[in-house]
Amino acid sequence: MTVAQAQNTITAWSFDTGGVVAAPANSPAPTTGLGTATVLGMTNTYNNTTSSANADVLASAGASTGSGSYGWRIRGTPGNGWSSQAPIATQGAEFATSTIGYDTITVSVDINTTAQAERNLAILYTLDATVGSPVWINATLTSAGSVGSLQNNSASANTIAGNFVQLGSGWNNLITASLPNAGGYANLAIEIVNASTGVDAKNISGTAYNNTSGNWRYDNISFSGTPVPEPSALALVGMGLTSLIAFRRKLKV
Repeated sequence: MTVAQAQNTITAWSFDTGGVVAAPANSPAPTTGLGTATVLGMTNTYNNTTSSANADVLASAGASTGSGSYGWRIRGTPGNGWSSQAPIATQGAEFATSTIGYDTITVSVDINTTAQAERNLAILYTLDATVGSPVWINATLTSAGSVGSLQNNSASANTIAGNFVQLGSGWNNLITASLPNAGGYANLAIEIVNASTGVDAKNISGTAYNNTSGNWRYDNISFSGTPVPEPSALALVGMGLTSLIAFRRKLKV
């Protein structure tokens, strides 16, 4: 009989215990484990405005951990930073960790949307974020969260090919994805980013994004995995099975 192993949290960011953090808070440390978080795409010159990354943490009740939650607000200033001119998968945030000693890697995140937030979200991952041009793979989304919906695109060049989340209004709690073959890497990273650009960049209501306001707020970002037994432990298990087989054969003699 095969017994499924429970997943362990490898690295996580929860903003519910640290309170308000003034901008710029562009690289918050994890609350569990080791890793890095980075704002993506908020330093730009879209919309005839020179914007610089200017994230902060503010009270945003309603995340999956309860009413007293806080969110890491991703935006730039001036001009807000978010733009329908930004290419697919270039705006949002990146989170990196090591998955050495783990396999069956999954991720989870809560996303809070404002009225003018972009509604299409993608989760991408790379096995080595330190190389010059990382290869980013569309993660396998397993849940669109509490108010979103899973979508799949094969027609529009203005939206990521494959699966993405169409976010709903407010907190989209427990968006989850699996990262196939992502265990055992020292520099694994994910990007939680815009899935659309141009005419496909809609706000939460489904109308054209206004390019002057709206943002995503992140909370409870978590990497999880199944521990991989140490080679010595596997050897001991093998020795134990060999001894058991030999003992049973001896009894039959």
